[in-house]
Amino acid sequence: MTGGALPNLIVIGAMKCGTTSLNDYLALHPQIHMAAAKEINWFSGEQAHRPIEWYKAQFDPAFPVRGEASQNYSKAHHPFYRDAPARMAELIPDAKLLYIVRDPIERYRSHIVENNLDEPDEDRAWNLANDHHFETGRYAWQLKPFLEHYPMEQIMVVDSDDLRRDRLATMNGIFAFLGVDAVTDPGLFVFESNTIDSNMAPLHWRLSLPYRIAHRLAPFDFHRFMAHPFIRRHFYPALLKPDLSDEEIARLRERYAPDVAELRALTGQAFAGWQV
Repeated sequence: MTGGALPNLIVIGAMKCGTTSLNDYLALHPQIHMAAAKEINWFSGEQAHRPIEWYKAQFDPAFPVRGEASQNYSKAHHPFYRDAPARMAELIPDAKLLYIVRDPIERYRSHIVENNLDEPDEDRAWNLANDHHFETGRYAWQLKPFLEHYPMEQIMVVDSDDLRRDRLATMNGIFAFLGVDAVTDPGLFVFESNTIDSNMAPLHWRLSLPYRIAHRLAPFDFHRFMAHPFIRRHFYPALLKPDLSDEEIARLRERYAPDVAELRALTGQAFAGWQV
């Protein structure tokens, strides 16, 4: 890779909807180069201070499609990320954007697990105070800042249900949108990436001195042992997806309904498997 190049594909989210799997599926295509590091967050967030030369170096100019996946870009409610669409459009106005979504109620449940797993106390407090779990799943609302800069023709919304049900057909639809060749191997996408909410102990456990000592001294895979369902159920049940009451589901359904209706109108997609 000499000098690098700007990307022309950005996976903008949404969080807990399968962005890591989608990133990894895209990277399997011979005409697509996905940045080695997921969650670059160069247009806002942790890497925004780095020079453009650093960003360009993440992408191989030999590939016709060059992309990255940073699900934080579609968090318009978060002051740390809300400038991403404008910055993105200023630098790469012709880029194509992929936005993968799922049943917002199921996404909400998974987000709670992530919140309990890997985030420090101050972040968890901010999330609760700002209704972060709910706001992240307002997909139409999160798309609006991008639509101020990009026409809908440059944005593809992907239902994760479709990707799970028929990965080959769904990926070939994405490849057609990106202008690259279709693939024929049905076994290419038979894996899922980043099932972190079901295979790790919480961060504060993993950082504790007793855990680190046990991990170093145990004559077996200590991480796997601590992720066993029995251990999880009895020692950190907050990492199990919460069973929402009928009242909670009804409340979420009512709150999400206007946004889902807008997303259906915007995309022409039914999202038939959703609870909303």
